[in-house]
Amino acid sequence: MIEYYVATFYSTNYALKCEKILKNSSVNIKLIPVPRQVSSNCGLAARMDMEALAAFFNLLKEGVIEVEDLFRVEKEGNNLKFTPLHDGELKLEK
Repeated sequence: MIEYYVATFYSTNYALKCEKILKNSSVNIKLIPVPRQVSSNCGLAARMDMEALAAFFNLLKEGVIEVEDLFRVEKEGNNLKFTPLHDGELKLEK
C-alpha cells in the first residue's frame, strides 16, 4: 500500500504560495491536478509525503499558508481511498 497526502486550496494563488513557501523551506511537495475524487475551488492540489506533512502542519498552524482541505490517500493497485485529515486543534472545514 502506498500512502501520501493531498491538500486542496481555495485558489490557484494559495496553491502557488504554498508551493513557494514549502520549497523555500526545503520541504518536498509537488503541485498536481486536483484528483477527481476531491472537489475543489482550485484546479491545483499539493501532494506530499509524511515527512513534508509535519512541516506543512506547522506552517498551517502559524497561518503562513491556507488550505481548503487535507486528505490522506491510500493506494492499493488502481484504487485510491481519500480520508479527510484533521489535526487535533486544527479544523479544516469547507
